[in-house]
Amino acid sequence: MDPRPTPPPPPGESGVPAVRPSNPVARPDDVRAADDRFGPPPAPETPAHRWRRLTRTRKGAAGVAILAAALLLWPFAGWFWIPWLAGLVVLVLVGLLRLDRLLHGWTWHLGGLAVVVGLMLATSPWDWALAASLGVLLAGLVQLPWWRLAAVGAVLCLVAGVGWGVDRYRAAQERAAQEAQRSQENMSLLGERSPDRVLPALLEGIGQGDVIGVCGLLAEPARNRFVQVAGTADCASAVGHFHAVLPRVPPLRDLDAPVIGAGAAMTVDGCRTAWASPGLGGPELGILQVAQAPPPGQTYFISGFGPCPAA
Repeated sequence: MDPRPTPPPPPGESGVPAVRPSNPVARPDDVRAADDRFGPPPAPETPAHRWRRLTRTRKGAAGVAILAAALLLWPFAGWFWIPWLAGLVVLVLVGLLRLDRLLHGWTWHLGGLAVVVGLMLATSPWDWALAASLGVLLAGLVQLPWWRLAAVGAVLCLVAGVGWGVDRYRAAQERAAQEAQRSQENMSLLGERSPDRVLPALLEGIGQGDVIGVCGLLAEPARNRFVQVAGTADCASAVGHFHAVLPRVPPLRDLDAPVIGAGAAMTVDGCRTAWASPGLGGPELGILQVAQAPPPGQTYFISGFGPCPAA
């Protein structure tokens, strides 16, 4: 049944309620009270917050660890870039073979592992230990004032650094011994059969630009002095420098270069030859100190240089 219509107001009355309704406009105190009920507004996210969220996930922590290991090992590998290229190749192959769907977001981690493995193959275990110790120290420094991890990292760096230094020293000694043995073998093969042939062989090699013949005739002290006088980086460049001064073989017959002494104290006086000219060795290197290689070669080579006697 339809509701009955509202009867009109009696004459002389407007029909407006006598009580005024409450003001619908919100006051600042009301707005503040409503905000307090819902709590303070969230603070804006900072890089530190994003970093913490990244490192608390398994993928994020593993990625940061792999990247840190690669960056710490890279200097010990002599800034070897081939492992980084290998990691890029792994990423390309994974993309081409569509294996990324099977890795479930671990694709970049696989490429990083390839880089780390390549860098480990190019370094020694002491390099790994020192790099890991540096990583522990850096992690402790980042988390200061929690100093215990930093202290542990400092102790590990000290121990690993000593071991790394000893390992490097032994490797340098082994390389020096190998180089000395190789030089001795070269002198046994490239030396001259008699002392009076040493200076002619030196001048002949310079005139021909014979790097192997000249450098193989010089022992390490003589080679270093030879390079120093030429002002070059190595023996091969020194031969090229002197060859520009002496572009052809000078006359070597009846060369005025007497051999003085015998046995282990032999010298060749080249002060009146082309070798003592200002463009070549000069008077400071006019005297050639000659030594004999041990058996089976028993050849003669230049062990050092000495200055010409003052006139």
